[in-house]
Amino acid sequence: MVRIFKHYIPFSLVFLGILEPIIFFLALPIGRYINPHDGGSITYYTELVFTLVVVLTMAASGLYSRQIRDNFKGILFRIILVTFIVFFLMSFLFYLQPALFTARTTFIYALMILAGTLVLTRSILYLTVDKEFFKKRAIVFGAGKKASHMNELRRKSDRRNFLLLGFVPIEGEQTLIENEKLLDLNGNMLQYVIDNDVDEIIVAIDDRRKNFPVDDILECKLRGVNILDVSTFFERQTGRIKLTALHPSNLIFSDGFIQSTLNQYTKRIFDIFASLILLSVTWPIMLITALAIMIESKFKGTIFYRQTRVGLYNKNFDVIKFRSMSMDAEKNGAQWAQKVDPRVTKVGDIIRKYRIDELPQLFNVLNGDMSFVGPRPERPEFVGELSKKIKYYEIRHFVKPGITGWAQICYPYGATEQDSRNKLEYDLYYMKNYSTFLDIMILVQTIQVVVWRQGAR
Repeated sequence: MVRIFKHYIPFSLVFLGILEPIIFFLALPIGRYINPHDGGSITYYTELVFTLVVVLTMAASGLYSRQIRDNFKGILFRIILVTFIVFFLMSFLFYLQPALFTARTTFIYALMILAGTLVLTRSILYLTVDKEFFKKRAIVFGAGKKASHMNELRRKSDRRNFLLLGFVPIEGEQTLIENEKLLDLNGNMLQYVIDNDVDEIIVAIDDRRKNFPVDDILECKLRGVNILDVSTFFERQTGRIKLTALHPSNLIFSDGFIQSTLNQYTKRIFDIFASLILLSVTWPIMLITALAIMIESKFKGTIFYRQTRVGLYNKNFDVIKFRSMSMDAEKNGAQWAQKVDPRVTKVGDIIRKYRIDELPQLFNVLNGDMSFVGPRPERPEFVGELSKKIKYYEIRHFVKPGITGWAQICYPYGATEQDSRNKLEYDLYYMKNYSTFLDIMILVQTIQVVVWRQGAR
């Protein structure tokens, strides 16, 4: 993993993120070289726009996502989709800005180079990403409760980049790991590390005040072995902060969770800029949606739905959404959304699947009640209940809630206490590692969530 602007990204994606844009930038000149008699000209501006369109389309389609779970057929489908989208987007840009125009044959060759490059790079990645040669060899120091959480890494994407050799039991600590996974170092940790080419030691001791081998760990660190806490390991591998491995000291002494004045001003400028751009693009969709809601309700119901949510510093505000349920949806009080909710109207079902019902929240962002990216705002009734049951839940209210967020793109829509617990882990990761870079990543990947209809309810 490589940490860029405090965000963990697999080295393979970083490598592709550097190599592929270079190839895309050269695709048009190469296409012109293949067919030198083709008319038209190619400018650096055209090459730059083409590269930007391709990279953003790839990111929006999930080809730069660490959570992608498709088999190679699914990846191939995404590559074909990206090629067609780039074709239509660039054709539209050629029409809007004739100065960008390049010869048709050159453009077609560039698209062929694009598709061929993606098939080649993604084939290599698919065949090699899980090979042992590319993984860091790791041992876990501890075999108790904290160490047992390693068994929760069930997703293939979470287990990538490292090979777990085993667990080192600690004297006086209850062992919860199967015997076949336990390691016997024969009292010499450094020698075991050298003999087995260990790259990382993950410290997962339940109580560090007892039997913590400071000298052995320090010796290994000075020999080039990476030492990391189990909570940092989970953060790196899963993109979330494990609640069961979290202590107040992790929050207090970490290098994150910084809400500086500069960060707040930067985020506010970003929110206003992004909201105005999206409003200028989506206003026809919003107009059609409003008309469809009015027609379905025979011009008797309301178009917008206002609902009290908990915002920054636990202050309540009214969130604005397109009404997607019947007018009497909450006659029995606040309820969690259901997977198949009978209260949802026909129009509401469509606008929920594509997140169109969320668009009016752009006015909440402009008003300053919400941010474009942040934790999902919850209702006061649910917040009060969840705060009593889930430790650290109140921390999420130290940033503005968002229309989209890290939890929303990484975890499907949740309607249970356990879902709220899991999403909080992603929210804490976002709060700790916030940067404008992460916000932009989330915005681009939100397009993937909308297009593939992930998590909508």
